[in-house]
Amino acid sequence: MTITVQEITDSGQWNGFLTSQPRGHLLQSYEWGELNRYLGGRIYRLGALDEGRMGRMVGALMLSVAQVPLPMTLPGLRFHWLYGSRGPTVEYPDSPALPALIEKANAIARAERVVVLRLEPNIADDDPTMDDWLAAYHALGFQINPTAVHGRRSWVLDIRPGDEELLANFKMTWRQNVRSAERKGVIIREAKNEADFDAYYELLKTTSERDDFFIHHKEYHQEILRHFASKGDAILYLAEHEGETIAAKMLIRFGDWCWDMFGASSNNKRNLKPTYLLQYRCIQWAKSRGCSYFDFRTIPEILEPGEEMWGVYEYKKGFGGFSRLNIPTQDYAYRPLVYNAWRNFVEMRRARRHAERKKVELERAARGKNSS
Repeated sequence: MTITVQEITDSGQWNGFLTSQPRGHLLQSYEWGELNRYLGGRIYRLGALDEGRMGRMVGALMLSVAQVPLPMTLPGLRFHWLYGSRGPTVEYPDSPALPALIEKANAIARAERVVVLRLEPNIADDDPTMDDWLAAYHALGFQINPTAVHGRRSWVLDIRPGDEELLANFKMTWRQNVRSAERKGVIIREAKNEADFDAYYELLKTTSERDDFFIHHKEYHQEILRHFASKGDAILYLAEHEGETIAAKMLIRFGDWCWDMFGASSNNKRNLKPTYLLQYRCIQWAKSRGCSYFDFRTIPEILEPGEEMWGVYEYKKGFGGFSRLNIPTQDYAYRPLVYNAWRNFVEMRRARRHAERKKVELERAARGKNSS
């Protein structure tokens, strides 16, 4: 097999390959690269082509370039890092496409003054070839980094069964909440105009303040819909009661997967349980778009009570499904001194934040127990 690697500019060719592969992922899609570019990043889309099969694509790796956020830097001295979120995508562990893509990434790293190439492939830890994948990355000089950029563990629901079977697999209280919200007059509808979008974003800000998480600016969320909704691959749902928007969700489809990208809820009328009915409608939309799997996204990497996002995990688990854990982050360090300083800084900062969030989670759980 003769492999050549070149930058791909055809979105159809790029996405066509990714959606044909079981490990293709939204975060490697052509559109996601455009979103990164919108935020100011530089993007490389590397395609591995098999010359023996008329240039058929057999591997893909989208990389973003960002500045290393060191706590202090010398004037005029800037370092960058290369990141492949849920990439690369290649057909099998010993494919010659993998080293060819990494070789091209190495050339980019030299030109971009890169400290580390960081990859987070979309390979589950129960994949029968997992050990082969890990060995392949190790042979190429990568080391495991226990600190992930994107959370390693997510909650996934197989939505190929019929609606009745899916609903039957919800926890009993979850089913009751779905039906109760509907009886009490909660209405789920698609956002149609700027006012609807504004209502969504205001709820998102409310949720961010309540649960202490970062959100991008309003225009970024509009850009997401511009890229995906125009092709029917994204939808923004609102949950309303008596004319008041009380919950919202944005979904994106890519291939036969649907991702629950952003969710928001009001501090008002929480007793109506609008998010349960909204979640069910989201699952139904994904089924109507031909999806096989619904990804609720991040849950705690360590599944123990008190871990950050434990309450979110219990909510997602109630809809049925399974936990999916990705293999660890793979780092290739080009400048070990800078890399180690940055890694130590990040790990200390995350450990401190984890301890703070765990304390909050335990306090929240205690309040819930006392009120029950």
